[in-house]
Amino acid sequence: MTIYTSGPSKIIIRKDTLQTEGNEAHFLVSRSKEALNLRVVADSSDQSLTVKAKNSFAYYLNILYNYGLGMLVDKNNPKRYTYPRRIFVDSAEDGGFKTYPATQRGDLNFQISLPYINSFITQPFGENRKTRTGFWGLGVGVDYYHQDRQYLSLDARTVSDFFLPILAPVPYASGQDFMSSSYLSLSNHHRIKRFDWGYGLSWIENRWGRDVYEEVFDPGIYLVRQRKRHQALGLEFSGYYFTGRSFHMGLIYRPSFVRLYTDPVLKYEHLISVDLAWKIRL
Repeated sequence: MTIYTSGPSKIIIRKDTLQTEGNEAHFLVSRSKEALNLRVVADSSDQSLTVKAKNSFAYYLNILYNYGLGMLVDKNNPKRYTYPRRIFVDSAEDGGFKTYPATQRGDLNFQISLPYINSFITQPFGENRKTRTGFWGLGVGVDYYHQDRQYLSLDARTVSDFFLPILAPVPYASGQDFMSSSYLSLSNHHRIKRFDWGYGLSWIENRWGRDVYEEVFDPGIYLVRQRKRHQALGLEFSGYYFTGRSFHMGLIYRPSFVRLYTDPVLKYEHLISVDLAWKIRL
C-alpha cells in the first residue's frame, strides 16, 4: 500500500511507523477481513483513518475458473481480502481520504516479455504458404500512461518456431522448415481492473529457412542452405490478464496485409503468440 499526503507526515499502520519521502510512504500490509486503522501525523494535524477490507478481484474469479467452488475453499482465508493500493490523505480534510487508481497519468514502465508459444502463417517469395507453431522469443518495451488507465506501448520483439518447449542444442532435420520474425509495434492500451487490451501498428520482418543435405557422386554429401526474408506492415491486437503487480500473461494477434519490396504486395500473414510479460515501474 502506498500512502500519499499533501505534506510531510508520519504514518502509523498497526505497529509500523514511516516518515514520508516526497510526500509518500510504502507499506507491506497483511491481508485481513478486519478494517485497517492508520494514523497520519503532520505539523498541523493528527488524523485517524479507517480503511475497510473488501473481497479481492481474484476471489471473484473463482466463479469463472471453477464454477465458484474455489470461493468455498477460500471462505475463511484472509488472503481473499484486499485493501486499496493507493490512498491520498489531505491534512486539511480531517478524517477523509481518496483512493487513487492502480496506475496514473505520467507513469512509466519498462517491460520484458517472453513470447513463449508462437504460431506462424507466412508465404516467402517463390514458396507455398508456410504454417508452423513453436516456442521461444524475447521482447522489451516501454509503457507511458497518457491517462490514468490508458497507455502507449512501444515494443520490440523477436520470436521463433523452435520445436522444443525447453531450450536445448538440437539440430534441425534435413528438409525441415524453420521460421522466425522480428517486429516493432506501437500500440494504445486500456486497463480495466486486472485486464488489459490494446491495438496498434507494427513493422515486421519475417524469415524462413531450410537446410537440405543432398548426395552427389563427387565430392559426396553437401549442404544446401535456403534463406528468405521479407518485410511487411501490419496491425497488432493484444489482451492480458494481470496476475500480480509485475507479472502479466496474455495473447498477441499480429496480422499483416502489405508486404514491402516484394511481390505480391497484398498478402495476408499472421503471428499469434502466448506472451508472458514482466513490467517494472520506473
